[in-house]
Amino acid sequence: MMKPIVSVSFASLRIPFALVFLVSGCDSLGPIETTKTRNEPAGETSKSNLPFSDRGSQEFLTKITPSYAKKPELRFLRAPKLKDLEIPLQPKMNSIWGATGKDHLGRVYFGVSAWDGGKDPSAVLWRYDPVKDQFKELGSIRQKLEELGLRRSIPFAETQIKIHSKIVQATDGRMYFSSQDEHQEDETGGRNPLFGGRLFALDPITDQWECILTAPEGLIAIAARNRYVVAQGYFGHVLYQYDVVSKTIRSRELGTFKGHISRNIFMDRRMHVYGIRARIATQDETIGIYNVGEASVRVSLVELDTELEEVQEWPLEDYLVTETTSSQGITGYCELRDGTIVFVTQTGALWKITIQDETAKLERVGWIGGDRESFCGGLFAPFGDRFICGFTQRPTESTKVWTVYDLDTAQASFLKLDRQSADLLSRPELLTYGTETLDHQTRAYVVGWRQVGGGKAPHVLQLSWE
Repeated sequence: MMKPIVSVSFASLRIPFALVFLVSGCDSLGPIETTKTRNEPAGETSKSNLPFSDRGSQEFLTKITPSYAKKPELRFLRAPKLKDLEIPLQPKMNSIWGATGKDHLGRVYFGVSAWDGGKDPSAVLWRYDPVKDQFKELGSIRQKLEELGLRRSIPFAETQIKIHSKIVQATDGRMYFSSQDEHQEDETGGRNPLFGGRLFALDPITDQWECILTAPEGLIAIAARNRYVVAQGYFGHVLYQYDVVSKTIRSRELGTFKGHISRNIFMDRRMHVYGIRARIATQDETIGIYNVGEASVRVSLVELDTELEEVQEWPLEDYLVTETTSSQGITGYCELRDGTIVFVTQTGALWKITIQDETAKLERVGWIGGDRESFCGGLFAPFGDRFICGFTQRPTESTKVWTVYDLDTAQASFLKLDRQSADLLSRPELLTYGTETLDHQTRAYVVGWRQVGGGKAPHVLQLSWE
C-alpha cells in the first residue's frame, strides 16, 4: 500500500523567505540555496546548488539573536553527520516505513516490514542500543501471535506484513505499536485488508508482548500521551483509544475520502489527539477544498479530547488528497519544549499547533522547503526551541537536502552535508522517513529502504551533531 514519493504538481502558494545561514568555516553551516525574501516580487525562483557563502562564521548567529550565539544547542543548527547502522538483514525484509520510537532507557525501536508476497510474510520488531551499538530482534508478529494463541488460520494463516506506526511509550512503561495486513485490500477504500490490523504492547524490560486490539482496518498510525494510546485505522480514519489504566477501548471515526490515508496522528500535552478528515464538500465551503476526479473534497485537521469527543476542526490549504492509498497526509511532526507541535503534510505545507488558555490554535507557518512545495518524510526538533529540521525533496528533483527552518522568522536554509554523509544519502532508491525519534544523546534516526542487488532492503541512518 505505502509507496515511494510521488512526483506531483501543486498549485503554488508563493511565500518568499530570506536566507538565514550566511556562514563559513564549516561546510555544514553554509547554505546551498538562497530562498526569496517576503519583499521580493514573485516570479523567478532561486536556483539550486549555488556556491557556499564565504561570510564570517559568527555573523548569522548574532543576527538571529545574540543569546543563541553562546548556547551549546547551537550545534543543532549545523548539518548532521550521517552514519549507516547495519541492521541485520533477513529474507523478506523490505523497509522501515517511518516506524521508530524510543524507550525511557534511550534505546531505539524499529518496525521492519516484509514484502507482500512469498510464503508467510511478517513484520518484525527490532531494538537498537546506541550505547552498545547493537541491534536485537524482539520477534515477528507471526511468531508472537502464534505464541499468544491468537493467529487466525482462515482462509489461510494470518499475515501482518507491516509495522507502519510510531513505537511509543505510555505511563505503564510499555511500548505500543500497531500492524497491518494488506491482503485483498482495495486501494480506493472499498475493502479493508483481509486480516485488518493489530495493536500491541511490549514490556521493554521483559520483552513480553500483549495484543491489545484486533481491528478490521489496517492500523497505520499511533500516538500516546500519559494513560492514553490512540491508533488510527484505515479506511475511514477510525481512531481507537486504549486507556492503559482502565484497560478500556473507545473508538471514533473521523471519516476520509475513498482510499485517502494520513500516515500520522499526534497528541498534545492535554492528551488531545489530532487527525485528518476528508469528506465531500458542501456548496458553501470554500477553504480546504480539492477537486479529486469529479468530486469536491474538503480536508481538515480535527482535534478530539480524552473522551474522543470532537473539540474543533480547521480546513487545511495546500494539502494533497487522492482517492487511493498513494496519498500520505501528515508526513511528519515534532514537539518543542513549550508544547508547540509542528507538522508537515505531503506537499511540504508547514503548520503549528499552540495551546493558549488551554485552547488549541492552528497557524500556517509556510513551506518546509522555503518558497515552494517539497516532500519531507519526517521532522525533528533537536534544538527544542524555534528551529525544526529534516530532509526535503522537491517534486521535480532527485536530490534530498538537509533543511533547517526558523519558526520565528519563517526562513528555510539548506545545509551542505560532509562528503561521507552525502554519499550515504545519494545511494539509489533511498527513502528517508521517520519523525521525532531522538535518543538520549540527541541523535536522530531516519529510515526507509535502499537498493540491494535487484531488490530493496531496510536501512537506518543515525544523525548526530556531536
